[in-house]
Amino acid sequence: MSSSNSIHSSAMKFAVKAWSNGRARAGVLHLDCCPTPIDTPSLLLSTRKGLPLFISPDLLPSLPSPDSHLLHVSPLHFLEGLSMTTISKIGGLHQMLGLHEYGFAAVPRDSIQCLPEANSTNKVGASFETPCGRLLIKPAEYMEMISSLRPELWATLADEVPAWVSDKRNKTSVDRTIKWLDECIALSPTGGAVFGAIVGGSSLEERQRCAQEVARRNVSVLEYHD
Repeated sequence: MSSSNSIHSSAMKFAVKAWSNGRARAGVLHLDCCPTPIDTPSLLLSTRKGLPLFISPDLLPSLPSPDSHLLHVSPLHFLEGLSMTTISKIGGLHQMLGLHEYGFAAVPRDSIQCLPEANSTNKVGASFETPCGRLLIKPAEYMEMISSLRPELWATLADEVPAWVSDKRNKTSVDRTIKWLDECIALSPTGGAVFGAIVGGSSLEERQRCAQEVARRNVSVLEYHD
């Protein structure tokens, strides 16, 4: 995340409560949809199309509150099923799922089904292995998903590469991620806090370059990718 002691957007407020000697932070996250502030570091529940896999929606309120009120969602999960136009007309994730007191954090990838495929990514967009096959996602297509889903928090598109790629490919991933960041910001809807993706693999120099470029943009926080 960024080094600011407080962050404000139309859907989110974040304030630091304490710093450690190692520069780690404890804070509090306020989301308009959540009645109670969320202490950070916090739990981010993985979901499939916005719903946790391990528990039915009617039992969600039985989990500790507000610690369980932040849900991770991959927009790529919605490439099958209802169209983005239909989801937008319904009113986004909150209206479609009936989870009005939960916050959604949208990140393109997940850890199981929608994984970045660096060899197929190009200057046009990021490639992912998905249940629908290998797909190339362009910034404009990704932002259409974000506009339709209306999450409280969302991360920009990133060119993720494994740690063993060449220095040239690593530098290219940073250049592409910054380019896509600018395109995502230009197309971003009103509302929602923007997480600027930080890449650079194992290169400290490239990660610092990416972080410095992202920090110059109009983003709420920085999101680091290993």
